[in-house]
Amino acid sequence: MAIHFASSTDPVYQANPAQHAARRSYYGINATPTLQVDGLYDAWPLSTFQGYYDTRMAVPCYLDIDITPEPGSSSSEGTLNFALATDVGLDTEASIHSMINECGIPGTGVYAGSEFNYALRWNLFGADGTTVVFGSSSETINISADYTIDPSWDWDELYLTTFVQSNVNHEILNSHMVKLTDLVTTGIEHQSENVPGSLFVVNSPAFGAITFSATSGTVSLFSLDGRLMDSAPVSSGQGTFTPEASGLYILRLETPQGDYANRTVVLVK
Repeated sequence: MAIHFASSTDPVYQANPAQHAARRSYYGINATPTLQVDGLYDAWPLSTFQGYYDTRMAVPCYLDIDITPEPGSSSSEGTLNFALATDVGLDTEASIHSMINECGIPGTGVYAGSEFNYALRWNLFGADGTTVVFGSSSETINISADYTIDPSWDWDELYLTTFVQSNVNHEILNSHMVKLTDLVTTGIEHQSENVPGSLFVVNSPAFGAITFSATSGTVSLFSLDGRLMDSAPVSSGQGTFTPEASGLYILRLETPQGDYANRTVVLVK
């Protein structure tokens, strides 16, 4: 569930007025402050909020959002991979938005002495988002986006807020928030890939187990947060890992010469 606040006079609005204005226009907001729940209900005045909140919390969520950075992504630029997985047919058209937000922005004027959080700095998929179409059966949709961090932004105060929103009725199908320092610094040492093409994922999404092929070396399986899940020596052949849970994983090949190759894979159990 996603809750949206909007006010055109707040200092956070000035962080990116063009894209912020586009989101306000999308919701048809003509007065501030405004509070909407999941894009469906106008929960202002606040006396209506609890009822709408309870209504949305009772709706099952059938969409998972997993995000992983490409190797080499840093605090200045990089690429993020988004895996949108559902085990039922959603049969709808939606848009994905992924916004870089900054916390700790000092207020000005009448807001002097205050700090504002989650200011919209940039939408990786543009103000209108990117369209994704879900079919009538279980599936995983993979999409990527580049990011560039402005030097004036405080890297330690940046968050990534991602949500998938129905193009039919504005409903939020699911949302995801993570601090960028936690996402990009996964605990996996992102060294240059000196052996491109030497590590292949047989199928992504993988169903039940992850099968890969690689040249000579050791292949390791990491969770998205950088935990080593399994490893196996390989000598010009295939191998298989069988994690217990669905999700986004990272495969890493290390050769005897000290070279590396990384691949991401979505597992559906």
